[in-house]
Amino acid sequence: MLQAATEWLQRPERISLGRSLTRRARAQSCSGLAQLRLYQNVLFVGPERHDELAHAMRLTCHGHDVIAINPRETASAKAFRRAGGTFIRARIEDLPPESCRFDLICENYPYPSGRHYVPPRPFALARLSLLKPGGKWILVTESPRYASLLKSVGDNDNEVRARFRATLSPLAIHEAPPSSYPRAETRFRLVFQRCR
Repeated sequence: MLQAATEWLQRPERISLGRSLTRRARAQSCSGLAQLRLYQNVLFVGPERHDELAHAMRLTCHGHDVIAINPRETASAKAFRRAGGTFIRARIEDLPPESCRFDLICENYPYPSGRHYVPPRPFALARLSLLKPGGKWILVTESPRYASLLKSVGDNDNEVRARFRATLSPLAIHEAPPSSYPRAETRFRLVFQRCR
């Protein structure tokens, strides 16, 4: 699901794949995580398309515990479940924080408005509460405003700032995961890492 590059994924010493990946391939693919034993428990938030769920299946096939969660079950999600993947038809806010802890949460292009609008702080806390110490939530968005609002939760909320480090960086369109959203010059990658 999350196909955006992070600086730590682009370090060759951290990727141990049998074949060499180009920088762009590492940048666009969560599949580079498949060999990283650091991330045993992975949550994909909001996957709908085949390519998003293919990344989740690759991780599953490499022995990781992977869950995909979305209130909307697409044909690709049904195929993922039939192939042995774990798909939960629900919102992430419905997961009880005490029952699951993830090393990595991947989320591309969330749509936090409309009928299920969640303000930035509760939106962030629903994800951050599910991270293990050292775990990361990586989000890619096309909205500079929403990226800034979420980053401000990490910068200005004392409770969050005490436990998480947040970084926000722009991504060129070719570095970001594919999107059906309107074409824009830049996407944004937000990474929250739990420090304790």
